Amino acid sequence: MMPKRSTRSGGGRLTCAAAALMMAIILVLQLQLMHMAAAATSSSSSKHHLHFFMHDGYTGPRPTAALIVNGTGAPVMPGVRFGDTVVMDDVLTEGPARASRPVGRAQGTYVTASLEKGQPAMLLSMNVVLTDYDGYSGSTVAVMGRNDITAPVRELAVVGGTGRFRMATGYVLWKTASWKGKNAVLEIDIYLRVV
Repeated sequence: MMPKRSTRSGGGRLTCAAAALMMAIILVLQLQLMHMAAAATSSSSSKHHLHFFMHDGYTGPRPTAALIVNGTGAPVMPGVRFGDTVVMDDVLTEGPARASRPVGRAQGTYVTASLEKGQPAMLLSMNVVLTDYDGYSGSTVAVMGRNDITAPVRELAVVGGTGRFRMATGYVLWKTASWKGKNAVLEIDIYLRVV
């Protein structure tokens, strides 16, 4: 016996044209939702640029950096061994002179992490603590990366922050402004985005 065919046209079933129309509507709605999410993300994120100078000093009446672990490796340059570990609490200033207006502190550590003679590279981990920087006082930026001290410009990563910079990402451009003995002044530009 043969099954009976329904005599109703389309009764409960979607025709191909209706299915295509439904798919098109769903696609348009998904695209609108994606566009709204992208607009919300871009409008809620903000970009910031910070510029200052860091004074890293081993010597003088008030040193701001101290060797806490003597490396056991071969010297990579005079006075620097593989594994040397330094803790710092360096002053950040508005200009390159130590007497210029202080804007914060750079607190952290760096470790000589390269065995290549004549190319001492440091693994740097620091918090930039802003104490008197217009609009950002009380905020911090967490920085980590490789500091090849012989390169003219080094790039490090912004891996987070607090206050105005909570959940920040970005990068740091780091240049040696001056270097005398074991004391250095570094010019720092931080480019970050906060979502």
